[in-house]
Amino acid sequence: MIKFFRKIRQNLLMENKTGKYFKYAIGEIILVVIGILIALQINNWNEERKDKNLKQTFLIKLKSNLQDDILKFNDVSDSNEKYIMRIDSAMHILKNHKHYKTTDLQKHLKFLIYSSRFNTNRIAFDNLLSLGKINVIDNDSITERLFAYYRNIQNNKEAVTEGMDAYNRNTFGPALLEFDFLNSSETFIPRDLTAYVKNPFIINSLELKKQMLNYFYKQNQGQKSNALGIVKLIDEELKK
Repeated sequence: MIKFFRKIRQNLLMENKTGKYFKYAIGEIILVVIGILIALQINNWNEERKDKNLKQTFLIKLKSNLQDDILKFNDVSDSNEKYIMRIDSAMHILKNHKHYKTTDLQKHLKFLIYSSRFNTNRIAFDNLLSLGKINVIDNDSITERLFAYYRNIQNNKEAVTEGMDAYNRNTFGPALLEFDFLNSSETFIPRDLTAYVKNPFIINSLELKKQMLNYFYKQNQGQKSNALGIVKLIDEELKK
């Protein structure tokens, strides 16, 4: 094609048709510019198509990760409810200790040195950040909610989950060990139930742990609500 245009220009020069030569040259330049603009536009369309496909892919992955989190929130909430019920049962036994045995109390206490942990699934979000492609999610509401969601989960992990672990390890665990509830020997004679009642440490430990579990439960439900809200926004974006 280039040789064809060059031959035309050479023929015009040889025939001394300078005016036509310049007009033709200008026309050729315009055609080249138009060709470049068309090529750039096609390239832009291709990039937009790639970004749209990438956006769809990541939105689906983000939704999947959030749905994993929602299931985990449900599991953690169920576990915490059971722990709270164990504490309520233990407190009931202590308040009505004349009608119960030490073993009745111990069967509840042995579960209370544990706590449910929540670990978020943020693989898709971290991949977006590492690839520098967070901007392909061009819905500001989604990106802002995602940043806030994962930031709050991290803050809660540091303030609540790790605090609960430290409490179990440093306070509640030693309190229970003091009352030898772990001994399962057939010849072991457990401490009388009144010993638990007279010592405020075990009662206060149970009350404090219940408060912590209730707070953890509320935080958990709030984060679950946030995850559900983001999933709704993603569904709306995927329909566009």
